[in-house]
Amino acid sequence: MSKLKKLNDEDLITISDTFGDFLEEEISKIVSTKELEDIDLGIVANYLNDQLDVSCNVELLFDELTEVSNDSLENAIDEAYLKLDNFIENNYKE
Repeated sequence: MSKLKKLNDEDLITISDTFGDFLEEEISKIVSTKELEDIDLGIVANYLNDQLDVSCNVELLFDELTEVSNDSLENAIDEAYLKLDNFIENNYKE
């Protein structure tokens, strides 16, 4: 397994923004953006002791006719994390 490069603040911003894009893409696969009244993605990327930690808080407000299961949403988040892992492997590993 490759070692993670030393990350700076700009790298963390890029990682956070990219993860946000991945989340939006995966969420759009389970629900139309027309059915979303609001989406709030709280993404925090921390780099301490040569360890990267990326966490997210996803809050979605649907129109009154939309039903999305928690399992579907959790699967979308998992898929976004898999894409993030691949992105980090290709861009931030030595």
